[in-house]
Amino acid sequence: MSDPLSFAVAIPVGGWHDLLPRSLASLAAQTPPLRVALMDASGDPRVAEAAEASGLDFAYMRTGPDAGQSSAIAEGWDQTESDFVFWLNADDCLAPGALDCVRQAVETQPELDVVYGHTDFIDLSGEVIDRHDQVEAVSLLLLRSNIISQPSCFVRRSAMAAVGGVDPSLHYVMDWDLWIRLYLAGAKFVLVHETLSLVYMGEGTKTHQVSLARLREVFQLVHKNAGAWAAMKSTGSLAAETLFRRRPTL
Repeated sequence: MSDPLSFAVAIPVGGWHDLLPRSLASLAAQTPPLRVALMDASGDPRVAEAAEASGLDFAYMRTGPDAGQSSAIAEGWDQTESDFVFWLNADDCLAPGALDCVRQAVETQPELDVVYGHTDFIDLSGEVIDRHDQVEAVSLLLLRSNIISQPSCFVRRSAMAAVGGVDPSLHYVMDWDLWIRLYLAGAKFVLVHETLSLVYMGEGTKTHQVSLARLREVFQLVHKNAGAWAAMKSTGSLAAETLFRRRPTL
């Protein structure tokens, strides 16, 4: 009997979030093997306290300044070993049984490189308030719209490494950029119709903010892969959705 599929999660923490203990608890509840890397750039002692109280056996933990979220994600993956990798932010949680769901998908289709599912949005109390409604099966649409929910996406480590991993120069679209590079490289994707993560949606989250820096990254990514007209449409749509608080994408 083969060993169970292993996972490594990178958790980049830039600041304390009240949902961090819940996030860590959601990892502790998963079926191992799971290696956890925590990169804490917050300077807030509550992060270390939450980590200690979680009961998790961290494979890697670093405290102190870093070069940003993307760099921290890459650091966490570099410091762990596993078959598949993913990342969670301090306000993201895995759904119960998420890793077992991914394992089942890969057991059924061993050639898979990327397994992703659905995401529910929660409030600060952990209550589900909505669902990410823009997750779709991978197609050419990915080149102009991020149809994959990042906290619910799990990537084979070898496929991730083959395309160069997360781009540390990106701050807003590093997930989408990685999905596109995997897709163009011929990686095998599957969408499982299960909720794999729970994500806080509220003030202070990146997806609730519209900034020139974020719009610039979106425009440049889509322009590179789908052309100027698609880039203008995607950027305009993102700005409108965010400003009017319609269900923004992850």
